[in-house]
Amino acid sequence: MRILARAGMIALLAGCAADMTGTPDSPTTGVTASFTSLYGDYFGNCKNCHSPNGLGRTSDTEQTLDFTSKTTAFTTITTGMALGLPGNFADCNMVPFVNADPAKSLILAALDQPTRNAFDLTGFAKCDMDTISDETAKVGSAPSAAFIAALKQWLQDGAPNN
Repeated sequence: MRILARAGMIALLAGCAADMTGTPDSPTTGVTASFTSLYGDYFGNCKNCHSPNGLGRTSDTEQTLDFTSKTTAFTTITTGMALGLPGNFADCNMVPFVNADPAKSLILAALDQPTRNAFDLTGFAKCDMDTISDETAKVGSAPSAAFIAALKQWLQDGAPNN
């Protein structure tokens, strides 16, 4: 039974990966701390759900992020805050996606478990590891360590449009 369940999960994840547009990172891509690189490496895969007409978009999808293009992704990540999160995720509504301190950036916490586990944001005490959604399973794979390092550096650099 475990083998069947595991095979089903692999098939489900493979289906998600097949629906993604963009190119997920690999050890040879050399992602850098620029938004162009971050979008091409991983963020571009988020448009299946985070775009107005995304095939994976549901009524429970966070409402402000739009990964339709690199331009809309940059704008919504850097100027937006979470909105429309339902249920136990609602405690993260109104939390900005970007913070000068990467450890307090919701966009990083949604993709990186160590950041999510330590998330502590003044004014949003209930937005913590139990209320931040792990978005990596929805994309089909977790971002690489190189992507996470580049994302942290991009945030520390002030989240420039580069």
